[in-house]
Amino acid sequence: MPESAGAFAAVKVEGEPSPVLVSITSGKPAISGRILDRWQGIVDLVARIMRVPTGLITRFTEENLEILVASRGAGNPYKRDDRDRLGIGMFCETVAGRRREMRVDDSSASSYWAANPHAALGMRSYLGVPIAWEDGELFGTFCMLNDRANAFEDEYLELMRQFKEIIESDLRCLLLQDELERRLSAKELELRETRHRLKNQLNLLISYIRIRASSSSDPGTKELLKEIQHRVFAVSAIHEALYKGSSASAPTLDLYLRQLCGHIIGDLSEGEIEQAYDIEPLVLAPERLLPIALIVAELLTNTLKHAFPEGGKRRVSLRAARLPDGRLSLEYRDNGVGLPPSFDLASAKSLGSVLLRALAGQLSGEAKAESAEGARFSFSFGI
Repeated sequence: MPESAGAFAAVKVEGEPSPVLVSITSGKPAISGRILDRWQGIVDLVARIMRVPTGLITRFTEENLEILVASRGAGNPYKRDDRDRLGIGMFCETVAGRRREMRVDDSSASSYWAANPHAALGMRSYLGVPIAWEDGELFGTFCMLNDRANAFEDEYLELMRQFKEIIESDLRCLLLQDELERRLSAKELELRETRHRLKNQLNLLISYIRIRASSSSDPGTKELLKEIQHRVFAVSAIHEALYKGSSASAPTLDLYLRQLCGHIIGDLSEGEIEQAYDIEPLVLAPERLLPIALIVAELLTNTLKHAFPEGGKRRVSLRAARLPDGRLSLEYRDNGVGLPPSFDLASAKSLGSVLLRALAGQLSGEAKAESAEGARFSFSFGI
C-alpha cells in the first residue's frame, strides 16, 4: 500500500547546527518480495567483493531509519527490519541530508563520527550512496560498513554507483507498473460504466418499440416494429453476453453461441425446441465474434417467428469449425417449412437478407441458403 503523502524526515547532518528536512517516500507503492530478493543478492555480492561484514539498503520514514536489506555474511551486527530513530547522527543521515555519496575511512579520526551510534557496534568505516525515486523523493541509502579502518578504493565507489543505478531502476519499474495498473483499472471502470449505460439504452429502446407496436392499428407497421424489436433484443442479448465479466474470462465460440441461442429461445419461444450444436471451441476477437453472433441471432429469430406455423417437433442445429485454409465454416439449419421456392439470398430485398449479407461482408464472408428438409444457411468467414 502507498505510504502517507507529503512526508519529510528531520536528519542530523555532519557540520550542520540544526536538523535538515528531507523529502522522503510518499504515496509510492510497496517494494515487492521479488525486488527485495534481487536487492538481497546485490548487497551480499558487493559485501563479498569489498570484503566487509556489513552491507545494507535502508529506507527513511518520518521518524526512523529502517534496514530493508542486510548482508548475510558473518560479522554483520544488523538484520532486516532493524531501525533507529532519526536525529542521532548516523552515517546515513548525512548521506540523506547532503543527497550525495559519502566515504568515512576511519570514524575514530573524527570527533563527530567517533560519537556516532555505529561506533558502539564496532563499525569504524563507511561508504554510502543515496537512493532516490525518479521524482527526487529520497528512498534511503545503499551502504557498506567495516569494523576496521578502511580506505575504500575508487573502484569500490564506482561499483556502488553502478548498483545504485540498478536499485533506482527497480524503483522506476515499480512506479511504471503501479501507474499502468491504476490506468487499467480506471479504463476498466469507464468501460464497465459505458457498457451499463448502453445496456440501459437498449432496454429502453426495446420497451419503446414494444409500446409503439402494441398501440399501432396498421398490421404492416405492427409487424415491422416487432421485427425491429426482435433485432434490437438480439443486439442487447449479444452485448450482455459478450461483455459480461472481464475480457480474461471471455467465453469460447462454442460456449458463447450456445448461451446466445439459449437466451433467445428462452425469450422468444413458447414451446420446446430441440437444439444441436457442433461448434469448435475457438477464441475470437470481439470484432469478429459480434458479426457472427448477429448472424446466428438473425437466423434463429427468423426460425422462431416463421419456420413453425403449424407446430410439431421443432429442431435447430448449429455447426462451426475452422477450415484447413484458416477460415471459419458456419452452418445453421432448422426443420421448419423451409425457404420460398424462388428465394435467393444474394438478391433478396428483405431486411433480414440484407442484414445477413452485410454482416457476412464484414468478415469477407460467403453465404448460401437453401431448403433441405427445412432451411439451411452456410457461411465461410475470414477470422
